[in-house]
Amino acid sequence: MSAGNGPSNNSNQYNSAGPGGNVYATQGGGTINVHQPQTAARRGVGIDTKVLLAVIVADVAFFFIGMLSYTGENTSGDAWRAGIFLFLLALTGTLIRRWIRRRV
Repeated sequence: MSAGNGPSNNSNQYNSAGPGGNVYATQGGGTINVHQPQTAARRGVGIDTKVLLAVIVADVAFFFIGMLSYTGENTSGDAWRAGIFLFLLALTGTLIRRWIRRRV
């Protein structure tokens, strides 16, 4: 008799359920119910990613505005633009660090 034609002596049972599915089994008079919770659906781009991208665009735009308006004379305006750019740069670094930590 070949191995595939007769009753098997293998007492292992393998059941699997897809996401959100259930597995029911009866063995020796008891019932086993294994519920696998539904996995979260992918929702697209999150609000943190949108904010990060907006701040990066603002960084680049403000860098070019500051670069193109630099005159070398009346440096108080240049100092304000440089200060705002450095603030945006620090904010961007913080947002990138937070964005990476949320994904790990």
